[in-house]
Amino acid sequence: MMAEASADEVPELPPITSPWSSELELGYQSLSGNSNTKSLNTRLGLTYVKDQFRQQVEAKYLLAEEDGEEEKRKGQLELQSDFIINERAYVLGNTSYIDDKYGPYFRDFTLATGIGYRVIRLENMMMEIEAGPGYRHQEPNIDEIDDDDIIVPETVDELILRGSTRWIWKPSKDVELNIRLTGIVGNSNSTLETQVSLTSAISEHIAIKLSNTQKFNSWVPDGLQKRDGTMTINLLFHY
Repeated sequence: MMAEASADEVPELPPITSPWSSELELGYQSLSGNSNTKSLNTRLGLTYVKDQFRQQVEAKYLLAEEDGEEEKRKGQLELQSDFIINERAYVLGNTSYIDDKYGPYFRDFTLATGIGYRVIRLENMMMEIEAGPGYRHQEPNIDEIDDDDIIVPETVDELILRGSTRWIWKPSKDVELNIRLTGIVGNSNSTLETQVSLTSAISEHIAIKLSNTQKFNSWVPDGLQKRDGTMTINLLFHY
């Protein structure tokens, strides 16, 4: 005869998993004495995954000062919406906006669509590739920088081709290597941006993140370099 369940017994329910996940990065440096420099960089990432939909938002801000004068101020916002077709393929829409006070273009806006495919899907490794057409709008930075700085005077409106590859490898529970390549091909200019980051967990929700971003341009005016790079060391909070 089966024993009756106790009246005080509460059945265990499966844990509730939120479709939202978030990351916040903070980095600050201040030097004084022979040199007086300050830099601040932040990043906010939000991801929403439910059923066949995946939404990703990333916002970045970088501010650098030397001897009380601004050297760099750059804001960036990227949004991507994916509709998952099956375990490997998805359709995407991507929007990117850059506001760079000290770059040759004050505003850079791209809108693209395409197809994504998950080439590798292992427990500790993932690789996705994306490709598709899009549109780019760039406004020249004429009023915001000094008169003797070199700028690109033309406003750009053109069709583009965008491609992106993302590779994530977790060699252990607390370490993650993330590499992302994004290429944009246009009539006025073609760019390739590489982002390499290494994350090491301190606790369940806090980690140290080392990142290096390099951007290469196929054409720049005389006097400007084709490569622009940024390296950061941040505290990463994720939930």
